[in-house]
Amino acid sequence: MTPDVSSRNDNREEQIHGVYIKYQEELCSSVIKKFDVCRSEAEDVVQTAFIRYSEATGTIENPRAFLYKTCFNIGIDQIRRRQVRQNYSKSVVDSDAEAVEEVGPERLIEGRQRLNIVTRALWAMPSKRRQLLMMSRFDGLSYAEIARRVNLSETVVRKHIANALAGCQQALQAQNK
Repeated sequence: MTPDVSSRNDNREEQIHGVYIKYQEELCSSVIKKFDVCRSEAEDVVQTAFIRYSEATGTIENPRAFLYKTCFNIGIDQIRRRQVRQNYSKSVVDSDAEAVEEVGPERLIEGRQRLNIVTRALWAMPSKRRQLLMMSRFDGLSYAEIARRVNLSETVVRKHIANALAGCQQALQAQNK
């Protein structure tokens, strides 16, 4: 890397850091008020917005406006995802309400078999992938929090968890064939 490129990168990092220091608290407070979320969720939203800001290739004339708009969009996306999950959960609960009352030996055996398949699939995957999936699904941590804890990027965490889920799904589908 030439000194000019290195110098530009250093300046860019300093500029991003300065913007972060200047607006991080303000953005967190705004996200908490606007979306009625807890502090850690607001921090995740703001962190994701700053990642997008740092990855922007063009010149951003008004970083504050960019970050507010990005936080708003991320917040709306999270609300939509939460609503989809709630609707799905409700439909599953409603559709399974009758089946739960009729839990017979066949269903118990099928459930145990599926659990064994998923357990084997989990233990067959790389330990890092398994760990990330368990942190997400069992501990309920956000991708951003997992990324901070294991010192990986949020994108890498997302890919590992997606691959882990796909592996479990493939194992279940292979059993049904």
